[in-house]
Amino acid sequence: MEKNLNNWTYEDVINFLKDNGFAYFDEVPGVGKAWMNFHKNGEPDRIVEVKQTDTFYTPRAIKKMVRQSGIDEEEWLKWHNS
Repeated sequence: MEKNLNNWTYEDVINFLKDNGFAYFDEVPGVGKAWMNFHKNGEPDRIVEVKQTDTFYTPRAIKKMVRQSGIDEEEWLKWHNS
């Protein structure tokens, strides 16, 4: 499974987050630039910090974004492999 967490680019991550209801915010207090999704009442639900890179993310960095997103790792892998 670890091998499948390789080869994620910045574009891959942001497209996955967009496809799963996250939106980009430039200045989140205490965080800075982040991707967020919201509860139906408009309150923030999850915040994912995505540092822009020109290379691939490490599996460790992807695992952190998976945890922050609250979306199961299997969903990330399924999306990435499609």
